Amino acid sequence: MKSYNLSREKAALELGVSTRTIDRYVKSGKLSYKKIANKVLLANDEILALKQEFAQLHTEVSSELIHEATEKTYPVTSNPVAVRADLDQAIEEKIDKFFLIFKEKDKMIEEKNKIIFVLQQRIGELETKIQSMIALPDYNREKQATLLEKQKLEERIEQLKTSIKSEKTKSFVLLIMACVFITLALFLLVRYNIIG
Repeated sequence: MKSYNLSREKAALELGVSTRTIDRYVKSGKLSYKKIANKVLLANDEILALKQEFAQLHTEVSSELIHEATEKTYPVTSNPVAVRADLDQAIEEKIDKFFLIFKEKDKMIEEKNKIIFVLQQRIGELETKIQSMIALPDYNREKQATLLEKQKLEERIEQLKTSIKSEKTKSFVLLIMACVFITLALFLLVRYNIIG
Protein backbone atom coordinates (compact mmCIF):
# COMPACT_ATOMS: atom_id res chain seq x y z
CA MET A 1 0.00 0.00 0.00
CA LYS A 2 1.34 3.39 -0.99
CA SER A 3 2.10 6.02 1.61
CA TYR A 4 0.59 9.38 0.68
CA ASN A 5 2.44 11.92 2.79
CA LEU A 6 3.86 14.52 0.39
CA SER A 7 2.09 17.82 -0.27
CA ARG A 8 1.92 19.28 -3.79
CA GLU A 9 4.28 22.09 -2.74
CA LYS A 10 6.92 19.72 -1.36
CA ALA A 11 6.64 17.48 -4.42
CA ALA A 12 7.04 20.51 -6.71
CA LEU A 13 10.11 21.64 -4.76
CA GLU A 14 11.57 18.11 -4.85
CA LEU A 15 11.16 17.87 -8.63
CA GLY A 16 12.07 21.48 -9.35
CA VAL A 17 8.75 22.15 -11.09
CA SER A 18 5.71 24.27 -10.29
CA THR A 19 2.60 23.08 -8.49
CA ARG A 20 0.74 23.56 -11.78
CA THR A 21 3.01 20.98 -13.38
CA ILE A 22 2.27 18.63 -10.47
CA ASP A 23 -1.46 19.25 -11.05
CA ARG A 24 -1.03 18.37 -14.74
CA TYR A 25 0.69 15.10 -13.80
CA VAL A 26 -2.14 14.28 -11.37
CA LYS A 27 -4.83 15.05 -13.97
CA SER A 28 -3.07 12.97 -16.62
CA GLY A 29 -2.80 10.03 -14.20
CA LYS A 30 1.00 10.09 -14.09
CA LEU A 31 0.79 10.66 -10.31
CA SER A 32 -1.78 9.16 -7.96
CA TYR A 33 -3.05 11.11 -4.98
CA LYS A 34 -5.15 10.96 -1.85
CA LYS A 35 -7.33 13.84 -0.69
CA ILE A 36 -7.49 14.38 3.06
CA ALA A 37 -9.42 17.38 4.43
CA ASN A 38 -9.22 19.28 1.12
CA LYS A 39 -5.47 18.68 0.95
CA VAL A 40 -3.96 16.67 -1.91
CA LEU A 41 -1.24 14.27 -0.77
CA LEU A 42 1.08 12.45 -3.16
CA ALA A 43 3.03 9.20 -2.87
CA ASN A 44 6.69 9.78 -2.06
CA ASP A 45 7.83 6.74 -4.09
CA GLU A 46 6.10 8.09 -7.22
CA ILE A 47 7.78 11.48 -6.78
CA LEU A 48 11.18 9.80 -6.38
CA ALA A 49 10.53 7.68 -9.50
CA LEU A 50 9.58 10.80 -11.46
CA LYS A 51 12.70 12.57 -10.22
CA GLN A 52 14.83 9.65 -11.42
CA GLU A 53 13.00 9.75 -14.76
CA PHE A 54 13.84 13.46 -15.15
CA ALA A 55 17.48 12.85 -14.22
CA GLN A 56 17.65 9.90 -16.60
CA LEU A 57 16.22 11.99 -19.45
CA HIS A 58 18.90 14.64 -18.95
CA THR A 59 21.76 12.14 -18.68
CA GLU A 60 20.36 10.09 -21.54
CA VAL A 61 20.42 13.08 -23.85
CA SER A 62 23.97 14.07 -22.92
CA SER A 63 25.36 10.52 -23.00
CA GLU A 64 23.64 9.73 -26.30
CA LEU A 65 25.12 12.84 -27.84
CA ILE A 66 28.66 11.93 -26.93
CA HIS A 67 28.17 8.19 -27.49
CA GLU A 68 26.67 8.50 -30.97
CA ALA A 69 28.98 11.27 -32.10
CA THR A 70 32.11 9.35 -31.13
CA GLU A 71 31.14 5.75 -31.88
CA LYS A 72 29.29 6.06 -35.17
CA THR A 73 32.06 5.72 -37.68
CA TYR A 74 31.34 4.87 -41.24
CA PRO A 75 33.78 3.20 -43.61
CA VAL A 76 34.66 5.27 -46.65
CA THR A 77 33.28 2.56 -48.93
CA SER A 78 29.77 2.63 -47.42
CA ASN A 79 26.87 4.22 -49.23
CA PRO A 80 27.15 7.99 -48.55
CA VAL A 81 23.42 8.55 -49.09
CA ALA A 82 22.50 5.96 -46.42
CA VAL A 83 25.11 7.35 -44.02
CA ARG A 84 23.79 10.86 -44.52
CA ALA A 85 20.19 9.72 -43.97
CA ASP A 86 21.21 7.97 -40.71
CA LEU A 87 23.11 11.01 -39.48
CA ASP A 88 20.32 13.39 -40.50
CA GLN A 89 17.81 11.28 -38.60
CA ALA A 90 20.07 11.08 -35.52
CA ILE A 91 20.63 14.84 -35.61
CA GLU A 92 16.89 15.51 -35.95
CA GLU A 93 16.07 13.21 -33.03
CA LYS A 94 18.62 14.85 -30.76
CA ILE A 95 17.55 18.36 -31.73
CA ASP A 96 13.92 17.40 -31.04
CA LYS A 97 14.93 16.11 -27.59
CA PHE A 98 16.76 19.35 -26.85
CA PHE A 99 13.79 21.46 -27.92
CA LEU A 100 11.48 19.34 -25.75
CA ILE A 101 13.73 19.89 -22.73
CA PHE A 102 14.08 23.61 -23.49
CA LYS A 103 10.28 23.99 -23.83
CA GLU A 104 9.70 22.26 -20.48
CA LYS A 105 12.34 24.44 -18.80
CA ASP A 106 10.86 27.60 -20.35
CA LYS A 107 7.40 26.62 -19.05
CA MET A 108 8.81 26.02 -15.57
CA ILE A 109 10.65 29.36 -15.59
CA GLU A 110 7.56 31.18 -16.86
CA GLU A 111 5.37 29.62 -14.16
CA LYS A 112 7.89 30.51 -11.45
CA ASN A 113 8.04 34.10 -12.72
CA LYS A 114 4.23 34.31 -12.53
CA ILE A 115 4.31 33.01 -8.96
CA ILE A 116 6.99 35.58 -8.06
CA PHE A 117 4.81 38.35 -9.55
CA VAL A 118 1.77 37.25 -7.50
CA LEU A 119 3.85 36.95 -4.33
CA GLN A 120 5.35 40.41 -4.86
CA GLN A 121 1.85 41.85 -5.27
CA ARG A 122 0.81 40.19 -2.00
CA ILE A 123 3.89 41.62 -0.26
CA GLY A 124 2.90 45.09 -1.50
CA GLU A 125 -0.60 44.60 -0.07
CA LEU A 126 0.86 43.46 3.25
CA GLU A 127 3.21 46.45 3.41
CA THR A 128 0.27 48.82 2.82
CA LYS A 129 -1.71 47.02 5.52
CA ILE A 130 1.19 47.24 7.98
CA GLN A 131 1.62 50.98 7.40
CA SER A 132 -2.07 51.66 8.00
CA MET A 133 -2.30 49.70 11.26
CA ILE A 134 -2.89 51.56 14.51
CA ALA A 135 -0.63 50.76 17.47
CA LEU A 136 -3.23 48.99 19.64
CA PRO A 137 -2.78 45.58 21.35
CA ASP A 138 -5.22 43.80 19.01
CA TYR A 139 -3.53 45.26 15.98
CA ASN A 140 -0.05 44.34 17.24
CA ARG A 141 -0.90 40.63 16.98
CA GLU A 142 -2.32 41.14 13.51
CA LYS A 143 0.72 43.21 12.55
CA GLN A 144 3.05 40.45 13.76
CA ALA A 145 1.10 37.86 11.77
CA THR A 146 1.22 40.09 8.70
CA LEU A 147 4.96 40.67 9.09
CA LEU A 148 5.49 36.92 9.45
CA GLU A 149 3.47 36.22 6.29
CA LYS A 150 5.44 38.89 4.43
CA GLN A 151 8.73 37.32 5.55
CA LYS A 152 7.60 33.86 4.40
CA LEU A 153 6.57 35.25 1.01
CA GLU A 154 9.93 36.98 0.60
CA GLU A 155 11.71 33.71 1.42
CA ARG A 156 9.57 31.87 -1.15
CA ILE A 157 10.45 34.49 -3.78
CA GLU A 158 14.16 33.98 -3.06
CA GLN A 159 13.73 30.20 -3.41
CA LEU A 160 11.97 30.65 -6.74
CA LYS A 161 14.63 33.07 -8.01
CA THR A 162 17.35 30.59 -7.06
CA SER A 163 15.43 27.82 -8.82
CA ILE A 164 15.03 29.96 -11.96
CA LYS A 165 18.76 30.74 -11.96
CA SER A 166 19.49 27.01 -11.69
CA GLU A 167 17.11 26.20 -14.57
CA LYS A 168 18.73 28.87 -16.75
CA THR A 169 22.18 27.41 -15.99
CA LYS A 170 20.95 23.92 -16.92
CA SER A 171 19.46 25.28 -20.14
CA PHE A 172 22.77 26.96 -20.99
CA VAL A 173 24.64 23.68 -20.42
CA LEU A 174 22.15 21.83 -22.64
CA LEU A 175 22.58 24.50 -25.32
CA ILE A 176 26.36 24.02 -25.24
CA MET A 177 25.90 20.25 -25.48
CA ALA A 178 23.57 20.71 -28.46
CA CYS A 179 26.18 22.88 -30.19
CA VAL A 180 28.89 20.28 -29.50
CA PHE A 181 26.67 17.52 -30.88
CA ILE A 182 25.84 19.47 -34.04
CA THR A 183 29.51 20.35 -34.54
CA LEU A 184 30.54 16.69 -34.15
CA ALA A 185 27.78 15.59 -36.53
CA LEU A 186 28.89 18.14 -39.14
CA PHE A 187 32.50 17.04 -38.65
CA LEU A 188 31.53 13.42 -39.33
CA LEU A 189 29.53 14.43 -42.39
CA VAL A 190 32.48 16.40 -43.80
CA ARG A 191 35.03 13.78 -42.81
CA TYR A 192 33.25 11.02 -44.69
CA ASN A 193 32.62 13.26 -47.69
CA ILE A 194 28.87 13.18 -47.26
CA ILE A 195 28.59 16.94 -47.54
CA GLY A 196 30.92 19.55 -48.94
